[in-house]
Amino acid sequence: MKQNILKQLFFMITLFLSFTCNSFAQEKITMIIEETQTNKKEDKFYSTVYGYSEAEDFSSHKWRVVEVVFKDSKNKSLLFETETDKRGMWEVEGVDITDLSDGQIAIEATMIDEYGDILSSITATQAKDTSFNLFEFMQNHLAGSIFALMVLLLLLGFPMKIPLIAGTTLGILLLFDADFSKMQFMIQQMMAGIRPAALIAVPMFILSADIMTRGRSAEKLIDLVMAFVRHIKGGLAVSTAGACTMFGAVSGSTQATVVAVGSPLRPRLKKGGYKDSFILALIVNSSDIAFLIPPSIGMIIYGIVAKTSIPELFIAGIGPGLLILTLFSIYSIIYAYRHKIPTEPKASWGERGMALYRALWPLGFPAIIVGGIFGGIFSPTEAAAVSVAYAIFLEGFVFKTMKLKDFYATAKSTGLVTAVVFILVGAGAGFAWVLSYAQVPQEILSSIGITEMGPYGVLFVISIAFFIGCMFVDPIVVILVLVPIFAPVVDAVGLDPVLVGTLITLQVAIGSATPPFGCDIFTAIAVFKRPYMEVIKGTPPFIFILLSVSVALIFFPQIALFLRDLAFR
Repeated sequence: MKQNILKQLFFMITLFLSFTCNSFAQEKITMIIEETQTNKKEDKFYSTVYGYSEAEDFSSHKWRVVEVVFKDSKNKSLLFETETDKRGMWEVEGVDITDLSDGQIAIEATMIDEYGDILSSITATQAKDTSFNLFEFMQNHLAGSIFALMVLLLLLGFPMKIPLIAGTTLGILLLFDADFSKMQFMIQQMMAGIRPAALIAVPMFILSADIMTRGRSAEKLIDLVMAFVRHIKGGLAVSTAGACTMFGAVSGSTQATVVAVGSPLRPRLKKGGYKDSFILALIVNSSDIAFLIPPSIGMIIYGIVAKTSIPELFIAGIGPGLLILTLFSIYSIIYAYRHKIPTEPKASWGERGMALYRALWPLGFPAIIVGGIFGGIFSPTEAAAVSVAYAIFLEGFVFKTMKLKDFYATAKSTGLVTAVVFILVGAGAGFAWVLSYAQVPQEILSSIGITEMGPYGVLFVISIAFFIGCMFVDPIVVILVLVPIFAPVVDAVGLDPVLVGTLITLQVAIGSATPPFGCDIFTAIAVFKRPYMEVIKGTPPFIFILLSVSVALIFFPQIALFLRDLAFR
């Protein structure tokens, strides 16, 4: 009897010690849910939970199973399993909780050991709300929201700089959950956009063009061209295209060319028997040549954004510009024969010599700009400074058409235009940064499959994008916004950036003279005081010619690159 009692006592003591030792050996673990997220994508809700566990003896951590239960207010639940790593970290990502009811979702995470025993557990909650949330909707459709705001502001009549800045502001607020402290990024990017030293050339070329427009340089260039070609059939129209080309080699601005060449030549063309619709279309579209013939403000902006040699771009623009001049001249001659336009009397060689003599001083502009850059004497920025000094010397001392007060008024006008340009450049740089940060370019390019295209396909897509863009928006803005989008693809395909820049400049010029909102159209409306439909009525043949040159440039790049290679290779 005593022996049985001793055996039972021994068994109980052994069982007690075993239980006690096991309890002391049990690892003490604390679970923590670090973060929960609820995301809506299309019509579904997804939950993500991040957590970790802490043990007294970190070195004893093992792989553990964590069961995570999501339960709504109606006790409908979803169970998911995951494992910890050796540091005790665990997570469940992208759990579809669409079927759970709205309201607070209870989350319970339980850690289980290899025997199925519960080591630790913790609970948390997150909200699910299927009601429409405008801010979340705009965040999920960031690009569409930005562009919708910009289009609305444009339709309300705001100048382009306001939609650009508003779009950038909205983009930053959506990207950073309405954190207004992040607006510093917009200021930083805008300042960075106007910081490149090469931008100094832009106001200088604008100033020199303004001085010559107010003076007699443009008039003398027009007289020179007309002295040599006015007697041929369609000579007045050919002279107009040639004068736009020569003035483009002085100003670099399409709008300045419309004013300087169009104002004196339109009355002469009407007197010569040309229809006003043809005259206006000829002037507006011939001004496109000014965007290609150096110095080109568009090429300067492109060179800065794309980090491409501006001197090479200048030289590359000469070939396409002369080709367009030739085709416009041929069309003008055909038009003159079809409409029986009378010819002008032929100028004598004495008259031609006198016209050449009078135009020698204005012809110094392209010689200084192109020759100086081509010869490596100075940079494009230095050429712009020299052109201003030359314009002041010419109109102030040689022709004596401008006095000190006139120079002051011209400088004031240039300052206003420059301020607008630089605001656009800065706002465009900020806008491009927002799109890049949100990876909108990658989404757009992947959606159209451009990353899988060859060089020709990429060039066609670029041409279409810039052509359509400039039909609605200022050319400088289009360059600032679209060039960073296409730059990675251009590099990946191995295209020559100078060829791409020349093609983009041509497309920008075409779009500027194309309905519905090409900026040169509205310049012509303001200068000639003619209705919109009359200005655009005669444009289709010219646009067809310009687009044909674009296609030729894609398949025959040496049109642009021959002179570039001759000068710099």
